[in-house]
Amino acid sequence: MEDEQKRMKNAAQNAEVLLAMLDHQKLKYTIEERTEVRTHIRIHFTGEDIPMTLHIILRTDRQIVSVLSVLPFKIGEARRQDAAIAVAAANHGLIDGSFDLNMQTGEIRFRLTSCFIETVLSEALYSYLMYVSAETIDRYNDRFRDLNEGKLNLEGFLAADAADERR
Repeated sequence: MEDEQKRMKNAAQNAEVLLAMLDHQKLKYTIEERTEVRTHIRIHFTGEDIPMTLHIILRTDRQIVSVLSVLPFKIGEARRQDAAIAVAAANHGLIDGSFDLNMQTGEIRFRLTSCFIETVLSEALYSYLMYVSAETIDRYNDRFRDLNEGKLNLEGFLAADAADERR
């Protein structure tokens, strides 16, 4: 029981730091859920092209924070094999986070997770998690969309990804 109380206190402290960071950066956000077991914050960003929604979720049971974002379109069945290769190529070059493709539904989501067992993460780390996620999604969402719409073939996707790696 003592461990459970420590986890709840730690998660609550981490939620306070996250909210303080969002307030200090003057970001608009919505608290979707705030309980002892879970905190869920939703933030909308507009990148260079496609708007995105980030969900920042703190889980008491696992002592983790995750940044999740579902792309606002689904990959059509005819393009899912190419999209699977594109997702693998995109993930290969990422330092933090990854894209997941659901082959059944065509949904692509980005996720980045960090553990906060027995520690309180800093505002700087929460900021890093949020902005790296947004930057990564913004870099790839139009490529995945163009691949889905046939405006970009797999070779073009891989060439753009290779060009990013050379920078």
